[in-house]
Formats: sequence, structure tokens, C-alpha cells
Amino acid sequence: MEKANLSLHTEIKKAFGMFFTPEHIVDFMVMLIETKRLKKGGVILEPACGLAQFLSGIRRNLPWLYKKATLFGVEINEKLVDYLKKSELAKKINFLQADYLLWESPKLFDLIIGNPPYGIPSISSHYPIKVPPQVKEKYKKEFQTWHGKYNVYGAFIEKSIRLLKEGGQLIFIVPASFMVLDEFKKLRILMATQGKTQIIYMGTQIFKPEADICTVILNFIKTRNENSLLTLSEYKNMKIYLIKKLENWQGEIITFDTPYTRKMKEICEYNVGDIYEIRISPRTPEIKSNPLIIKCETPPSHDFLPILNGRNLKQDRIIYKNLTGFWVRKKNVVNIKTFFTIPHIVVGLGFRGKGKVAAALEKKCYPWMGDVYHLIRKKTFFINRFSLTDEEVVKFLNSECVAKYIKEIYREIIYHLNITQIKSIPLPSNKEKWEAVRKLL
Repeated sequence: MEKANLSLHTEIKKAFGMFFTPEHIVDFMVMLIETKRLKKGGVILEPACGLAQFLSGIRRNLPWLYKKATLFGVEINEKLVDYLKKSELAKKINFLQADYLLWESPKLFDLIIGNPPYGIPSISSHYPIKVPPQVKEKYKKEFQTWHGKYNVYGAFIEKSIRLLKEGGQLIFIVPASFMVLDEFKKLRILMATQGKTQIIYMGTQIFKPEADICTVILNFIKTRNENSLLTLSEYKNMKIYLIKKLENWQGEIITFDTPYTRKMKEICEYNVGDIYEIRISPRTPEIKSNPLIIKCETPPSHDFLPILNGRNLKQDRIIYKNLTGFWVRKKNVVNIKTFFTIPHIVVGLGFRGKGKVAAALEKKCYPWMGDVYHLIRKKTFFINRFSLTDEEVVKFLNSECVAKYIKEIYREIIYHLNITQIKSIPLPSNKEKWEAVRKLL
């Protein structure tokens, strides 16, 4: 990159809080373009274009396509668009100032390429993308894949799929979280029903040190057929390596199966979700708004219990100290969550890429908050064949067997697991099966 452009990028980053895609990644993504369909040029779009890195990448790597194609860049930032319209790029690229998610395009596109914004839209200081509530409501109504705490990059993917011509191509670099999180289950189904999907795993190094994001490149071809194709690959040492191919993908979560994970599944007859109901602790807003809960350094009387969180949970150990500042009378614990009053397993999940699970047996029945999960044993006939005690399950969840399984099947996709992924952790039915799993290490 020329020094002048590098300086400009630095200034824009400071002014608008933007992250730019490294040039070698832009070039790699441009080379994924299926040019056979674009011999006459076609219509190409870069949404949330910033400084039009990807359209510039086409000019740099495929000058013939840059010359023949009709090019569009959509950007929400008015000042940035004003700058772009005065630049040399405006001689060829049609720059439009608009919120891409609400933009009504007059045409469909042969190719959409870029790096959409990442983040949960909110006016809260906890989230990077500031969106007024009324605009967020418009997003929710506009997008059929919107679910839970939806990340806007999911909406960018849905919008772009809609704007593709039949046979059109979408190339985005996005967080890998859509592969496994429940919030993206509708998006995965949409992708499965609308075309062929290639996911190229890029890992966590692309945007460091500015951002610690595990990314993938989504290479999607819009083609409606009965059999959806999913290809999962990995990019390393300047090459693409195939990991697996699913001929009839229906939108299920996408994991990195290995010989170890496959063998562990074969040995273990059950998953955690077969044996346990799984609940999550109340979130901070729920705790703060509960009139039965107080916040202070010292409780007014001895009949108050501290509300614990993830910092109180270690492997096979609970620290019964107040680290949150919240208290509740012991008799009122049942009014927060009824399962708090039943001895059960508590589970917290550790740092991304390490796979470590922190599980302990909660015998004192204290209240909890935050990202701590609660495993309550089911009472059904078939689990009589499951002979491990809760204490033994705790030891298994804390074992290297599970840590290796989680690390290999999810890699560095997410910081911690959700209920769906906890449910899918394999469990051996007895000590003999456990020993067989241990021998795989």
C-alpha cells in the first residue's frame, strides 16, 4: 500500500472508528471471484464500502473487470461519501450515501463483495454500533433472519443474498460466530435454501491487534436447488485446504470434526442434553431490577446470601464470597429461580480456543447471575442406563477429554459456549466408557 493511502486509512480510522481489511486479504477475496459469469462486466456492489477497498482491489487485480463492470459503493457515513465523490474512484464507481440495511436498491447484482460492520446495534455504551431504538425496530421488521441479540453482519448477509441475481456471488469476510450460535439459526437455514456455501476459516489473526475476532470468508453462490452444498475449508500458508463437504446441508451448526471428536462421539452413548435440563443464570439487568435484591458491601443481616457469578466458579470448586455486590435473603432465593434451591451442577466455560470447562457441584444452593449454566438431572426412565453420578460428571466435564473435544470441534470460533453447545457435549454412560475416552488422549 502506498504511504499516502496508508496515512489516509489511519486518519479515517481515527475519525470514524473503522477497521480496514488487510490488503493481502482483500486481494485473496478478489481472486475468489468467479469471473466466467462476468466476461461482459456485470453489476458489482461493495456495501458499507468505507474507502472502497474491495472495488479498489478489483481494479488492482482484475483491471479488465474493473473497466467493464458497473460499480456501486454504498456507505452510511455522509462525510466519507462526500470525500469519495471527490476522489479519483468516483470517475468509475457510483457512490451512494445510505443505510445499506434499509436501502431500496433499484437493481440486482452479479457480485457483492466486502467487509460488513460487526456488532449488536444498540444505543447502549456496551455495544459498538450505535443505532436508535426506532431504527433497530425497522431492522427487526425488515429481516426474516433477525433473532435474539442479532449481530448486524447477519442482516448484511441476508440483504446481500436478496440482492443477488440467480447465479450471483457473495464474498464477505465476517466473524465465524454464525457457524454455531443460536442467534444465526434462521440465517443458516436461509443460506442452505438459497444456494451453495463455501466457508473458509481464517482464524483470529486477521484484524489483530486492533480487534480479536475469529473470522471466515463466506463465498456464497445463489442457486436454488433441492440439494444444498456446504464446503468448509481452511486458509493457511497461502493455500485453501478442504476440511469437509456436506451434500445436503439444512442449516445445522457447522463444526470442525476430527478423528478424536468422531471417536469420542462413537464411545459416548449420550450427550449432556440427554441427561440434564440446562438453565442459565439471570442477566445483570434482571438482577438489578429485582426488588428482592440489594446492592451493598455488607448485608443488613446474616440471613442474606451473596449472588455469585462466573468469577466464583473454578474447576470442581465454588468460592462462596460476594464478588458482585448483590445480596438476597435466603428465603427469597426461590423467587429468583426455583432451580437455585436444588443441588445441581454449575458450569462456566473458559477462554476461547482453550476449551476448558469449569464445572462444580452446587450443594449449598446459592443464587447466581451472568454466564453460568445450571445442569439439573432429568428424571426419565431411559437414563437409568446412565450410571455416572453428578460428582463423576463434574470430573468428566473438567477433564482434558472434554477440553480437547471442545477445542477441536469449535476451534476459536467463540469465547464461550451456549446452551445448544453444552447440550451436545458427549457423556460416557459409565466408568468403562470414560476410560475408553481417556485412552484416546
